Amino acid sequence: MKKIFKSISIFCMVFFVGISHALEVIEILGGKASQIPVAVTPFKDDNQNKDIQLMHEVIANDLSRSGLFSPIDISGVSQYPYDERDVNFSNWTALQTQFIILGKMKTIGVGRSNIQVEVIWSLVDIYKEKTILTISLKGPSNQYRLMAHRISDIVYEKLTGSKGVFQTNIAFVKKINPKKYSLLISDYDGHNPKAILNSKHPIISPRWSPDGKKIAYVSFEKRKPVIYIQNIETGKRTLLANFRGNNSAPAWSPDSKKLAIVLTYSLNSQIYIINADGSNIQQLMRTRSINTEPSWASNGNEIYFSSDRGGSAQIYKVDIESNEVARVTFEGKNNLSPSLSKDGKLLLFLNQEDRKYRVAIQNLLTNQVLKLTNGPDDESPIFSPNGHMVLFTYKDYGKTSKIGTVSINGLKVTPIEVGSGAIMESTWGPLKN
Repeated sequence: MKKIFKSISIFCMVFFVGISHALEVIEILGGKASQIPVAVTPFKDDNQNKDIQLMHEVIANDLSRSGLFSPIDISGVSQYPYDERDVNFSNWTALQTQFIILGKMKTIGVGRSNIQVEVIWSLVDIYKEKTILTISLKGPSNQYRLMAHRISDIVYEKLTGSKGVFQTNIAFVKKINPKKYSLLISDYDGHNPKAILNSKHPIISPRWSPDGKKIAYVSFEKRKPVIYIQNIETGKRTLLANFRGNNSAPAWSPDSKKLAIVLTYSLNSQIYIINADGSNIQQLMRTRSINTEPSWASNGNEIYFSSDRGGSAQIYKVDIESNEVARVTFEGKNNLSPSLSKDGKLLLFLNQEDRKYRVAIQNLLTNQVLKLTNGPDDESPIFSPNGHMVLFTYKDYGKTSKIGTVSINGLKVTPIEVGSGAIMESTWGPLKN
């Protein structure tokens, strides 16, 4: 069992995603043919702002990372349209483009420290030869990435019916050297990292509260694992659990009012539920087996967890009120590290076979299992807030630990670049209002 029990690689087919187009219904059935071909052209900028001119690349990378879109190569296009009226539908149809995103920008003011710009962009349906939407966004030019992510989110929701996650944040731990660890927050794609905690001691298992206000994590600063909760905005830390033995694996309830944690009073780890203020701790189950890695279901009534009660590490679920336990995973030698999609239909976990740990996903309605990565040493998979991507940690055959994303159709695996050092223990923040 990896870390009491135990994510970049390759293939698979989506077995369960219905995508609702605002104009028609698109069923994602897997394979490259299911990806939506989209062209994202450079936006017209009369002021030749080098940063602003990168907006189209940010948008294309966002859509590509999702695995549901296939940005086409526009390097051979001699002239780009900047206005919907300039689109040559025949030319773009010949490039097998279904949608095109185009736009232009202008300076609307100059502040003390930055230029204010307006971006007017359109989403055009090439097949139907019609403009789906045209929107104006305003903001400082140094926030061009944020504006680009905003455009990606709007396009994603318009074409899939689901919220995009391109304006969300992730948190992760960076090991600078053996005596320096940092807990950082960044944009979902690794840009704009900011440390919220620096420590001489290891930090593991960060988990973002569903309300987006706090992060729980395990620190070894007291010479053993203890659990802290940190307010992201104020930086205030609260010691949640410092009970006898080890304190680990914090998992937030859907309402952010409670956490499931793992305590090791004696030989075996057991799951407890505790209020977010540290009060009213209660043991969830009493067994002689190891019970660890809790993950709440979105209904708040069930907790999924890893246990060796069947002889190998498998994933089970327990009803919090009745304490009734049911086994969930059956394929593979070991299955660990459960994470639930927000709609409660998909289970994400690590699957071990042939000495390799891979990210896998199970449809809880049909029990069909698909492996999303090739391993060999993946860890810590967690769903994006919309359930369409997975954030995970991986090692390429003994190399330094890194983080990346994989789409749940397995078609797109993308590293997240966050500088040098070992990157590990990642978590994904909630959607922003």
